[in-house]
Amino acid sequence: MVETPVLFITFARPEYARQTWEGIKAAQPKTLYFYSNKGRTEKDGEVKRNNEIRKYINEIDWKCDLHTWFREECVNAYDSIRGAIDWLFENEECGIVLEEDCVPTKAFFSFVDQMIPKFRNEPKVWCISGDNYLDKSLSGYDYIFSHYHWMYGWASWANRWHQIDWENIDINPLIQNHKCYSLYKYKIQGYLRERQLKRTIDFVKQTKCWDYAFGYLIDINKGLTVHPAFNLIHNIGVYGENHNSKKEKRVNIKPTYNSNVYIVNKTPSTICADRDYDFKVLVKVQYSPLLKIIINHIYYYILKLFKKEI
Repeated sequence: MVETPVLFITFARPEYARQTWEGIKAAQPKTLYFYSNKGRTEKDGEVKRNNEIRKYINEIDWKCDLHTWFREECVNAYDSIRGAIDWLFENEECGIVLEEDCVPTKAFFSFVDQMIPKFRNEPKVWCISGDNYLDKSLSGYDYIFSHYHWMYGWASWANRWHQIDWENIDINPLIQNHKCYSLYKYKIQGYLRERQLKRTIDFVKQTKCWDYAFGYLIDINKGLTVHPAFNLIHNIGVYGENHNSKKEKRVNIKPTYNSNVYIVNKTPSTICADRDYDFKVLVKVQYSPLLKIIINHIYYYILKLFKKEI
């Protein structure tokens, strides 16, 4: 059974929620916070799908301290998710957060159960992630400290989360004198991070988008996220009721770790970011997709020229 309390955030996508729910059921958390935003009556079939997910609680057949919050009105996606996480950390010292399209392995829960007590009193560590977009550890250690905070299945502590000042989300401490550059090995990483900060700050202030805001806070405090040496979460969400993007996610790695218990034998000797790992992740997530786009544009441009010649 999972010792760390689990928050399951749902809306109206049973095709996704069912897969994540099966992962949660297999792990049998001792404490479960089941959250559901309200389906919209003006959207065909949404209330029905929403209610279908809410009935999942009838499948709990293990000893579980169950808490439910089924909203009676629909709120926007940003207020919904932020409110759910607030609810968790208002009641628990620590917790795991799983949105309905982040399918966990048993090894993910095992990993978090080991990392949460280990770093509870370590101020440098702010977040435990189940994601590893390289699906390996360059150093050979069984977990990695990183300045990239992927949160498709993650855990943290209430005393970190509650430090977000929702009324004054400020990135100036990071962009003044290019301070965020110090987090990374190469200047290009600092440049890209600073550009992202400037590009998103108005959006974050308007929406209070939780993951950006939490990431800002972590970086301002030069905090770290702990990643496993292998990817332990399958991020299956591409389209959805509140998803406007027509592009697939850049990284979608299925977990390959073949044990239900996450084995930790080799640990880093110091609590500091693995900067080589961070750079490799940046290349895979941002550079590789960009390079493919450029190559495709060149290919079609040459093809057009060739057709004109014919």
